[in-house]
Amino acid sequence: MNTKLTLAAILAATLTACGESTPPQTAPAPDSPPPAATTEPAAPVPAAEAPQVEASPAPATAEPAPAAAPAPAAAPTQLADPAAGQQTYRQACAFCHDKGIAGAPKTGDAAAWSPRLAQGMDTLYAVALRGKGAMPAKGGNTSLSDDAVRAAVDYMVAQSR
Repeated sequence: MNTKLTLAAILAATLTACGESTPPQTAPAPDSPPPAATTEPAAPVPAAEAPQVEASPAPATAEPAPAAAPAPAAAPTQLADPAAGQQTYRQACAFCHDKGIAGAPKTGDAAAWSPRLAQGMDTLYAVALRGKGAMPAKGGNTSLSDDAVRAAVDYMVAQSR
């Protein structure tokens, strides 16, 4: 099989799989003459139909832009719907946190959650998002959004105070 043809087919299939829609290009047979060029000159656009581009005036003086105020530290996003946190908890967290598997603090066990809560919510979010010890990042469901994971943490904390 022709290597160039195979590579072209693989490239076309890859681009199609990625959402690109380019027609596959096949290499000419080794004994065939090169294709003739079939370029046609573009039709001229009448001046009345040509797009008009307005030039923007140059600034009179070059003043430095005012310094922007520093942005306040962004607080973690809280989901308005507590049911979303419960749903994520059931989907990704409950298996371990309902039974205490591999040292996971059981949801509802205030004594187990107390030292974790003392570290602060940002630390709890970071552990849930990145994983720690036996706990995988996002409870093993990497398709969850960060906000969904934070909502699940909020749900567990609310149940464990």
